[in-house]
Amino acid sequence: MQKICTHCSVSFDIDAIDEDFFARIGMPIPIDCPPCRRQRRLMFRNFFHLYHRTCDLSGKKIISMYDTDASFPVYEMHEWWSDKWDPLNDGIEPSFDSSFFDQLGKLHRTVPRMSIMNAASENTDYCNMCANSNNCYLVHGCVHNEDCMYGHIVWRSKDCCDCLYIYQCEWCCECIDCVQCHTLLFSRDCDNCSFSSFLVHCAGCQHCFGCVGLKQKSYHIFNQPYSREDYDAKIASFRMDTAAGVQWAKSRLEALVGKEIVKVYHGFNSEHVTGDYLYGCKNIADGYDLKNCEDCRHCATLEDNKDCQDCNFSANPSELSFNTLTSYGHRVLCSHSCMSPSSDITYCDNCFSCKNCFGCVGLKKKEYCILNKQYSKETYEDLRAQLVAFMQQTGEWGQFFPYTLSPFAYNETIASQYFPLSREEVIVRGWRWKEMESPQEQYLGPSVSLPDSIGTVSDDVLNQILLCEVTGKPYKVIPQELKFYRSMGIPIPKKCFDQRHKERMALRNPRKLWTRVCAKCQKSIETTYSPDRPEIVYCEECYLKAVY
Repeated sequence: MQKICTHCSVSFDIDAIDEDFFARIGMPIPIDCPPCRRQRRLMFRNFFHLYHRTCDLSGKKIISMYDTDASFPVYEMHEWWSDKWDPLNDGIEPSFDSSFFDQLGKLHRTVPRMSIMNAASENTDYCNMCANSNNCYLVHGCVHNEDCMYGHIVWRSKDCCDCLYIYQCEWCCECIDCVQCHTLLFSRDCDNCSFSSFLVHCAGCQHCFGCVGLKQKSYHIFNQPYSREDYDAKIASFRMDTAAGVQWAKSRLEALVGKEIVKVYHGFNSEHVTGDYLYGCKNIADGYDLKNCEDCRHCATLEDNKDCQDCNFSANPSELSFNTLTSYGHRVLCSHSCMSPSSDITYCDNCFSCKNCFGCVGLKKKEYCILNKQYSKETYEDLRAQLVAFMQQTGEWGQFFPYTLSPFAYNETIASQYFPLSREEVIVRGWRWKEMESPQEQYLGPSVSLPDSIGTVSDDVLNQILLCEVTGKPYKVIPQELKFYRSMGIPIPKKCFDQRHKERMALRNPRKLWTRVCAKCQKSIETTYSPDRPEIVYCEECYLKAVY
């Protein structure tokens, strides 16, 4: 079945698998294409912008992902979890005289939100969207980590700094899309590599430097083999303790990138998949950054999900879920930030460990609630059925929350990174844009020059305000960060975290599939490598024969 997206007018397919899935979860066939659906969800996620404000319950000074102009009360996370307030007090009776999203908007504007999403963690007050982590700083999308700093989507890792989309890694720095790596620096798209630096598309490598496309190799420099003694001497001469040495190595490495053979997708141990960065997956269509997922479509950044569609950002098991953002459980539908296992919840926001809830905000361990009012099982089921029929008539049923309910401006959200738009383009679409303070308005103090070598950096740097060499934005070095750089023998960055993150994101393949042919067997493939890219792209079968 061919559908035309109501948002961008692009044609998209609905096949028998889709029809069966939507019939089983009781949802209609989507009216928008997968990218537009994804963009709409991501417009509700602010990972990186944190603000100073006060807790509306205690008056305490806090750090929050919501600025002071938020329309709802914002509570410090521990206060939010306390029994000092009851979200059922804000409950409203459902009405059939106004749209359901208008009614839900009343709850979105009145029910308190926690300042940052941070659960089962210690010493992670500056991490947003954080769970089961300890001693982490400015890691956004921080799951099961210890002693990590400055990152985004860092999962199950320890002692890592300045990383993007890493999984089960230790002692890594400036790594992008690396899995099961140890003591790896300035590298990307690597699996099971250790004690190495400046690698791209390598797997199972140890003691390698500046290499591209190597598998199961040791003691190589810029893809050339060395004896162990010569390797150690050569590496020492490169002066990786200096900013100049690091920049030289990056430039030399990039001259090699693009000549290697690459697989149709990044990942391993997967079958019948399309998308990218897929590990231990089966039967995936248009999936990205998935670990141990099965029978999923149009999903991204998930672990242990099965039989789901249109879900983003969840590191916990889910099944039969649709159109969710950072929510997990069984039959979780069109919901947002429900970060504790729930079941049979629909159109819920910031609800935890709930069952059979519909259109609720801020509930904890509740059941049979609609718009934050609790009912008997029979009344709930009858009223829910009436609301579903009403939403089918209004065209709301199956749609994610409208952007008018998002508490964030477009350029505050992760949508702006995956779907970049100018200020003018955002305004034309009727969305909000937030004018950010310029660096000059934020800081007028003296500039500080960093020593080129980490060996000559004194502890005084901890008391200094540094200015990003690209944006002019002020930033600081924290004690554990300085200790990390010294232990790894690498220089302090001369760019702020936001700029470093932006540059890392630019090195990732886009979440878009192109149809092209395998450069070896000419079989048709779908890949995130666009046809104008220089890499030699093989189907998985040809790739395995060629490189192993």
